[in-house]
Amino acid sequence: MNSNKIFITTGKSSKKVHNLRTTGNILSYCIDNPNPPYKGVRGKGKVKIHEDINHNIPITEKIMTRYVESLENPMAKWVLDETKKGNLIILEITPSYYSTWDYGKSQQR
Repeated sequence: MNSNKIFITTGKSSKKVHNLRTTGNILSYCIDNPNPPYKGVRGKGKVKIHEDINHNIPITEKIMTRYVESLENPMAKWVLDETKKGNLIILEITPSYYSTWDYGKSQQR
């Protein structure tokens, strides 16, 4: 995967996908950790909607491995199954602008 991209799995018939299809391929995003120390990234970017199941499976596997550590995890199994059925798709975001914050670093002073 390209390190300059953000990949998100989402429902094929979600409101998010509907809005992207009707309003264009630009979106704003915020990805943050809700637990202290608070940190995250927010920005704007172009989005590409990927519906090809064969394209989406390896990306979904990488996402699940990162966040739940094992493809044997029940959540990972469900997400992969829904991706294989075509119910979940991948959004590929190419950021044009972003900013980050990490309150843990400011508390270390």
